[in-house]
Amino acid sequence: MLAFSSWCCAQNVLQQIQVSSLEHAGVALNLLFKNPLNQTPKIASDQTITLQHMTPFAPKTQRFDQGPLRSLDIYAKDGALFIVPKSASLFSVRAKLSADRTYLRLEFLPLTLTPLNTTPQPNSTPLPSKRDDGMLWDYAWKICLVLGFLLLVLWWLKRKNTQQFLFPKVGLEPSVTFIKPLDATHKLVTVEVRNQLYLILLNANQSVVLDKITLDFSLKNKDSGRLKEDLMEETKERLRHSKLKGSYV
Repeated sequence: MLAFSSWCCAQNVLQQIQVSSLEHAGVALNLLFKNPLNQTPKIASDQTITLQHMTPFAPKTQRFDQGPLRSLDIYAKDGALFIVPKSASLFSVRAKLSADRTYLRLEFLPLTLTPLNTTPQPNSTPLPSKRDDGMLWDYAWKICLVLGFLLLVLWWLKRKNTQQFLFPKVGLEPSVTFIKPLDATHKLVTVEVRNQLYLILLNANQSVVLDKITLDFSLKNKDSGRLKEDLMEETKERLRHSKLKGSYV
């Protein structure tokens, strides 16, 4: 009988369970016991909190739509009180015990938030300030200035070499654009230099410049086959009126 009485005195009774929401997306669990607590709550690696020597009581489950927790289970098993918080994100637990040790408050807070009434440590990482934003803006306008200068230099170089940009395929070197054999010993060759086309008659002994034609670059849009036919017709017409007469036409 004495042992049973000692066992009853060692057991504590949970009289009240209250769950409330904190201001900064946290959850507070308030527990009121009949006798003062003579133990420290044990927190396991999975954040499960345990108190020994507790009498059985009706289990309680609380679910949350917002905050660090999704649910909170409170139940008794084998003479121990279990508090099991469940969450999809990381959180921290802060415990407060009243002076008479009959009132226990557990606060579940997101790790991204600093608990209230906590003085920052001197070696804590400072928050970003407006000065950092000013430094970013300072780098941004300098980069824009450099890009603008490079674009201006590119425009100046392009304008300085206007002739090269207008005639990218025709440079200072002559370019043979067409060869037409007339007979076994003579060939008609067109040589293009800038915007001038020279008609040259070649044979084994000499070459004769028949004519010089100023090119119209708008003809570049024509079909290449049609352009060659027009050039041959113009060449034949010039040969008919030249000193060579029509022997090679």
